[in-house]
Amino acid sequence: MSKESLENKILSWSRKFIKSLKDYELIEIIRSENLSKINSENIKKFQNYGNWDFTPDFALIIKNIKGDKLNIILINRDNKSIGLRSIGEIMCFNKIVNPIYSFLISEKGHSDEISYFMINENLRSKLMNYFDNTLIIFSFDDNSEKIKKESIIPFSKRKTLND
Repeated sequence: MSKESLENKILSWSRKFIKSLKDYELIEIIRSENLSKINSENIKKFQNYGNWDFTPDFALIIKNIKGDKLNIILINRDNKSIGLRSIGEIMCFNKIVNPIYSFLISEKGHSDEISYFMINENLRSKLMNYFDNTLIIFSFDDNSEKIKKESIIPFSKRKTLND
């Protein structure tokens, strides 16, 4: 699958995911831009956005329509199997921004190097938790925009991503 094809799947899926969230609407999609340098009035509404000197693959600005509060979702993608480097990068972003959701999406799932960490709940939580949230890893079905349920890590998030 090409980088562009994976990105199109992510964009399509993320719009559907946000529609499934109760009381939230999509405000803006930022693609591969440094969050501290982008000229976005929505980003400027976040406290300390000037410290967000990094470039996620996607930053989705969503608004809670009841409270009129902005939140952010971070998404990174990888065309190869997810390893420690990919997790480490997005976890740094997560600890700076504290997004409402954070996703690491791969065309090929996760690599063998992280399997041990994923089956050991204590190690997985140390590796993937930030504040009161957790990074969610998954891959898409080859022939559709549906998520491969068996690829979702942590397993407890399978209900969250129910298509």
